Formats: sequence, C-alpha cells, structure tokens
Amino acid sequence: NYWNAASFPNPSSYLHFSTFQGETSADISFYFKTLIPRGVFLENLGNTDFIKLELKSATEVSFSFDVGNGPVEMVVRSPTPLNDDQWHRVTAERNVKQASLQVDRLPQQVRKAPTEGHTRLELYSQLFVGGAGGQQGFLGCIRSLRMNGVTLDLEERAKVTSGFKSGCSGHCTSYGANCENGGKCIEKYHGYSCDCSNTAYDGTFCNKDVGAFFEEGMWLRYNFQAPGIGARDSGSRPENSPDPQNGAPDLASEEIRFSFSTTKAPCILLYVSSFTTDFLAALVKPTGSLQIRYQLGGTREPYNIDVDHRSMANGQPHSVNITRRERTVTLKLDHYPSVSYHLPSSSDTLFNSPKSLFLGKVIGKKFGINSSRKLSPVSSCVRVLNLSSRVQLCDLMDGSPPGSSVRGIIPAEILEWVAISSSTGLFLEGQ
Repeated sequence: NYWNAASFPNPSSYLHFSTFQGETSADISFYFKTLIPRGVFLENLGNTDFIKLELKSATEVSFSFDVGNGPVEMVVRSPTPLNDDQWHRVTAERNVKQASLQVDRLPQQVRKAPTEGHTRLELYSQLFVGGAGGQQGFLGCIRSLRMNGVTLDLEERAKVTSGFKSGCSGHCTSYGANCENGGKCIEKYHGYSCDCSNTAYDGTFCNKDVGAFFEEGMWLRYNFQAPGIGARDSGSRPENSPDPQNGAPDLASEEIRFSFSTTKAPCILLYVSSFTTDFLAALVKPTGSLQIRYQLGGTREPYNIDVDHRSMANGQPHSVNITRRERTVTLKLDHYPSVSYHLPSSSDTLFNSPKSLFLGKVIGKKFGINSSRKLSPVSSCVRVLNLSSRVQLCDLMDGSPPGSSVRGIIPAEILEWVAISSSTGLFLEGQ
C-alpha cells in the first residue's frame, strides 16, 4: 500500500470514489510530488458541508472544511518550495474536538472546534481525488492515500479511468540517495531498487560488504579455466604453457571493477597474469598514489598510468573501474571523472592467454616495490568482464575445498571467488 499510486497527467484529471464517511472523525494522509505551484488534492461535497485539501501555492498546503458553522481553513507554510518534484507527506485530521494539519516535519497547525454548533460532517457527492468541477486540479503524482485507516486503491481506479497512468515514476529522485557506495537507483513500478553490480557491496541498499580482510601473509589466486579443470589438474603441463582447449581466450577488451581500503603503502592490489608476458596490475605506490600497469605484446616495458589525485592508503574505501578497448584504457577512480589513456602504437591490442588473478600478493613477479607488503586491511570485490569462457568454478589457489585453510592462502570461509557464466562473459564476485 505504501507505493499504491497514480499519476495525474493534466490539471483536469481526477479519480472518483465513494462518498467519504467522516461524519465525526476524518483522518487523511498521503504523499504527493509535483512541479506545479497549485492544485486540488481531494474534495468531497455536501449540501453546504465540504472537506478539501489543496496546494494553494508553491509553499502552502491548505485544509478546509465546513460542518455547518461556516468554512474553516488551516494552512501550513513551508520555508522551501513544495513543487520541487520531491515526495512530501500531508496529514490532516478533524474530529469533534479539534482539527490539525501537518506537512512533512513542519510544525503542526491545530485549531480547536467551537464549543457550540454543528459537529457532524454531512457529505453526499463522490470523493474526488484531483480537481473536479472546473477547479485547478492536481498535476503530478499521489500515493499511499489513506482515509480513516483505509488505503484507497489509486492504481486500480487509474487503470479503468481514461487518460490515467497507474503508479509513479521518479522514485529515485527522492530515494536514490538510499543506494549507498555507488549503487545505482533503478525505477520500478511500485518503488525502486538498488543495483549493486558495479560496487563491492551487496544488500538492499548496497551497504553489505562482500569483500575480505587480508592480514599479513594472506593472498589469493584464481585460475581462469574451463569447466571440469581444477587447479590440481593443471599440474600435468608446464607452468607457463597455455592449454589451447581449456585456457581463457585472448582479450581485445576487458573491464575490471573493484573496491579496496588499506593503510599500507606500497602494496599490490590486483594482478592478472598470462601464459605469455602480458599482464595487468593495480598498485599503491610508496607515495600512496594509485598506479595501473599494462604490459601487452610489442613493448619491452609496461605502460604505467599514475593517478595522483590523493593518497589511496588513507583507510577509506576507494572504487576503481578499469576498461580497455584495444589500445584505449579508461580509468575511473571514486567520484573523479573518467580519464582515457592510450597505449603505445607498438603495443598489441590483445591480452594474450590470461592465466590467473591475484589479490594481496603476487608470486614470482617483480614490480619494483616490496611485494611482501600486504594490504591490511583490504575490502575488495572484483569483476572481470568479457571473458567468453562458460565456466562456473569455486577455486582457491590449489583447488582446496571450501572451508579449508592453506598456509599463506586466505581461508575459503573468509573469501571465495566464484566465476559465473553469462551472456557477456565471465564474472568474478566475492561471497
């Protein structure tokens, strides 16, 4: 019921319901959002009695009624415009003792009922939601309309009313900030959801950490292999010789996204090796700045991308997105704009025979920094896209079963990297 809503496409649009039965007690609440400065939310008429709620101006909401003693009007004034396309809540109540009106968390307006005179609200017309009878109607969206504890089914009535649209769009305008850590707000018919696929987090609002804590001596390796081929099976062939049938294909493009936090510099964040001399590495340099290194065929030295925005070893979470399309590398760090770099013209356009993904430390590779310096702590989630191998593996360094603890390797119960096949390739996700 919270998201039961209808969009009012023009100021003359209205929905009608049965007469509101609020003789001695009327309790009304709803949410609205609009871009126009005025319009009637709802109205119900009697011979002389009436009850009405309206947006009188961009900063005023009015609650008016007449129970036979003459019209009464209450107004809540907002210091900021209410026609800002954000959700605002209206609560109005009237009984034999008093009437009240509140908008959002602004001060409530209260008026005592007269000690003598009429007390019963006698209504005969239908209840109109939106403007009727030539009045300035409402243009925007109303949801969760409750009258005396009953939620009016705006969506169902909108379906059978010409020119109306059930539900509302634009939930993300008001609630998108609930998607944390870079999660993307996705509009839905009855609300919104958070897409966490490009973050290192999970959960309803992308606030559940799915990374791992790397202590001194912990590291992880994932081997890119086809179904049925475990790390132990690869021992029958030379360490640096590709398996033409089961190896991952050469890559003309790849995309890697991960997040991390560390207080150590220098350190190795991530390294993708190959059966050739090709590699990709993400490092934190002794200065604390981020460096990305690409080595593809055709060049003697790796191509270095230095990002000197700020120190990455400050213990704060950082997100990194590396995308390569042939010789063009695009890097996005945290909230900074994406920046494109170009590999040398002599560089190959393929990442040949990718072999393994390392986190925390790399064995047998010199980077000009002390690779024994680990990330402490690290929270990291990595996705490698555009790998066409159709596999589904859970593989730690030596193929140990989940739950085992291997010297120098992060235990499987702490972190497990899962390769999930999809139409776009191979995804790596931390669980």
